[in-house]
Amino acid sequence: MRIGLYGGSFNPVHHGHINIARRAIAELQLDRLIVLPAAVNPFKVGLDHSVAALNRDWELKLVTAAFAAVEKAVVDMREVNRGGVSYAIETVREVAAENPGAELYYIIGEDSVEGLPRWKEIDELKKLVTFKAYPRTPESSTAIRELFNRRAVTINEDEKLAAAVREGVLRKNGFCPCRLPKNPEFFCPCEEFRAQLADPSFSGLCHCRLYNCK
Repeated sequence: MRIGLYGGSFNPVHHGHINIARRAIAELQLDRLIVLPAAVNPFKVGLDHSVAALNRDWELKLVTAAFAAVEKAVVDMREVNRGGVSYAIETVREVAAENPGAELYYIIGEDSVEGLPRWKEIDELKKLVTFKAYPRTPESSTAIRELFNRRAVTINEDEKLAAAVREGVLRKNGFCPCRLPKNPEFFCPCEEFRAQLADPSFSGLCHCRLYNCK
C-alpha cells in the first residue's frame, strides 16, 4: 500500500492545496492521501492569522469540505485532537504503526525543502517516509493573508449574516449566498473582491457581505 501524508496549517485552505493533493495521488499512485491539519505549526508558533482564518473551527470544517471532492483523500484530525505543537515525526510514527509495510510519502511545498534540516528528528523521519515536494501556486495561503494584512479588512459585524455565509459555503455545494462558486477553492472572498483589495481606492463590502474593506 502507498500512503501519502499531507500536513499543514491549511489556513486558509484553497484550490492550490487541492491541486497538489490530486497531483500527488496521481503521480505517486497513492492508495490513500491522509490530510493532516496542524494544531500548531512548529514554524508558526505565536503567529496570529485570525484576519484571514476567521475562526479555526470553521477553517477545519472547510478543510474537510474541500478535500471531500478529492478521491482517495481523507482528512485526519489527529494533530488537532492531540493539541500543542504538531510534529511530523509523531504523526508519521503513528501512521506507520497503523499501516505496517506501507510505503509512506510526505507531501510538502518546494519552499519547505530548505527548512527540512530543522524538522524534529529529521534523520529518523527520512527513514520512515519519502519526501515529495511540489511547487506552490501563486495563490498560496501566505499570499492571501498578506493581501488581507495590507488592507484594513474586517469581518462584517453582523454575525447572523456572517454565520449564514459560512454555513452556505459548506451546505450549498460550495456556494455562498452571493452564488459565486467557491468550489474547489472553498475560500471567500471572491476573485472580484480580491481585485478590489488590491485597489487602494476601494472601500466597501464583498459580494456576500462577509468582509469589509475600510
